[in-house]
Amino acid sequence: MNRRIYIAFALAVVVAMPALSQTARRATEMDSFASDFQTVPVMANTQGVGGAIFQTYVSLLNPTSSTFAVEATLFDAAGVKHNATITLAGGELKTYNNFLNDVFHYAGGGAVTFRSADTAGGTRNNRFIVNTEVRTEGASYSTPVPTVEFAGSNSKSFSPGITVDGTSRTNVGCFNQAGVTNVIKATVLDGSGTQTLGTATLNLPPNAWGQTAINAIVSNGYVRFEPAEAAVCYAVVVNNSTNDGRFITAAEYTP
Repeated sequence: MNRRIYIAFALAVVVAMPALSQTARRATEMDSFASDFQTVPVMANTQGVGGAIFQTYVSLLNPTSSTFAVEATLFDAAGVKHNATITLAGGELKTYNNFLNDVFHYAGGGAVTFRSADTAGGTRNNRFIVNTEVRTEGASYSTPVPTVEFAGSNSKSFSPGITVDGTSRTNVGCFNQAGVTNVIKATVLDGSGTQTLGTATLNLPPNAWGQTAINAIVSNGYVRFEPAEAAVCYAVVVNNSTNDGRFITAAEYTP
């Protein structure tokens, strides 16, 4: 994260006053870089619509010349933490076709964090790269899931470009990063932003992950998330025939 300091400073100058109203900046798909801490907002090892088996592929790369351990923590739907340690030699890549099963022996869904320890003197040189995608077992399609570098907040966030009709379905989910119960309202709006088409509520225990389907019929609409506490949210639009999806990380906005 050290090499991001200049970029973070530059952004603070450009958006000085709005930046003060938000507690953290959310990473996007374009913010891909090695780090000592990353969050994957959702992983799966579960049966879905039509009997499809969803599994999560993970590649974990150590681009440095040093050997270090990465602590992986799974937060399930009840907020229970499952811990595992993955040791990476310098330059080593480890891959997992079904990460939740291979590492945690876990069936279901959840959010996963990856963390490495500081090096001598408190520097953060033990940086790694994570690539993740959810795949349907036996199929050729997958849904890339971008990692999140920075913590979420209780600001409103938005996932644009969702569709629910005869060919596509949309799920919304959140990872509660707070140590208390978090009630998150998800509102579905049309493309004009003037018509509310439906709502869903996620009641998440402390540190829990949760996901639910959007039942409102919508074409090219969006979801507005309103968490009571800090959370990372997303939407995923899934093709009903192939089960391949389009993942939409919710972007925070505070006036």
